[in-house]
Amino acid sequence: MDPKNETSPNAADNQMLNPNAENEDLTLPLESIQPLHKRSASDSLAFVKEPYWHAPSSSAQGRLLGGAAGSSSASHMDPKKLKRLIANRASAQKSRLRRVEYVDKLEKKAEFLEATASLVSPRVTSERKKRMMLLKENAELKQKIEFYDKLLEKQDAEYKALKEERDLLSFTNLLIQEGI
Repeated sequence: MDPKNETSPNAADNQMLNPNAENEDLTLPLESIQPLHKRSASDSLAFVKEPYWHAPSSSAQGRLLGGAAGSSSASHMDPKKLKRLIANRASAQKSRLRRVEYVDKLEKKAEFLEATASLVSPRVTSERKKRMMLLKENAELKQKIEFYDKLLEKQDAEYKALKEERDLLSFTNLLIQEGI
C-alpha cells in the first residue's frame, strides 16, 4: 500500500488543504515540526507546511484550502462541515489567545503585587514594632492606673477612718465642755 494514498486524519487534512498537490507529501516527521501552538498534533493543522497554512488569501477558508476560497477540489467535503471546521479552529485559536492574554495579565498583576508588597514590607515591620511598643506602654499605664486606684481606695479608707475619729473626738470634747 502506498503511504501517499493512505487515508488518515493528517492525509485528509493535507488533501483538503492543497488538493492539487497529490504527489507531494505535506506531512513532516514529528521531530522536525515546531507546532504553531502548544496543543497536540491531532487537534489542529499545525503539522502542515507553512505555505499551505498561511496562504495569501483573505478568507479563512482560503487559508485552510491553501489558495482560492471556493476550490472545487474540496467538493468531497460538506460545505457546512468545512465552515464549522473553520469556525471551530478560529474559535479555538481565539480561545488560546485569550487564555495567553489572561495568564499574562495575571502574571503582571502578580509582579505588581509582589513589588508593592516589597515596598510596603519595611513600613509594615516598622508599624508592628511601634504597635508592640505602644502595647507595652499601654500595659505599663494600666498597671499604674491599677496601682493608683488601689492607693486611692486605701487613702479613701484612711480618710473615712480619720473623719470618724475626728467626729468622735469632737463629740467627746463637746461632752467634756458641758460637763457631762
